[in-house]
Amino acid sequence: MTAFLLAISLLLNIVAFLAIILLFLRQNKLMEAEKNQEKVLVEMEDVISSYLIQMKEENDDFINKFSQINAKNQSSEKEKSIRLNTERKNAENTADSDEKSLRFARTSVYQASKAYKKNLRASEEEMNEPEGLVSLKETESLTQSDSSQSAKAENTLSIEDQVFMMKKQGLNVEDIAKKLGKGKTEIELMLKFRQNQQE
Repeated sequence: MTAFLLAISLLLNIVAFLAIILLFLRQNKLMEAEKNQEKVLVEMEDVISSYLIQMKEENDDFINKFSQINAKNQSSEKEKSIRLNTERKNAENTADSDEKSLRFARTSVYQASKAYKKNLRASEEEMNEPEGLVSLKETESLTQSDSSQSAKAENTLSIEDQVFMMKKQGLNVEDIAKKLGKGKTEIELMLKFRQNQQE
């Protein structure tokens, strides 16, 4: 009977050793799985941090490019406003010079016709009456031609007025620029200035 009990105890010891070995192996597998999971987590953190660093660099590059574009746009807008101001001043100066030349032309035509009339009156007094009548007719025709020239000078419109009239007639900006021999942007500016003045 002792032999039987010894065999059973031996068997139980062997089963216990096998159970211990199985538990040890499972514990090792769990430890390896935990280590692998920690490695995966570390790798994931590295990947995410590198991705975030790349995103931050790209955002910084985008912000720099955007600020450069804004700076360029602001400088181009300043240049455009300066150019518009200079063009407006040039247009005003040309309009003033056109008005001055028209006034000068009118006064010179008026003075010339006045002097001509004086000369004709003096010559009429020297001549006899029939010849004087002919000279009166000539003077009337000359004064009429002088007045028609002054009316033509008054009828000549400034460039801005011509542009506005052509626009009212339904012409395009390009057609107006071709007819007047001016630039397309200059014509557009004149129209915009006129609209702003009317508002």
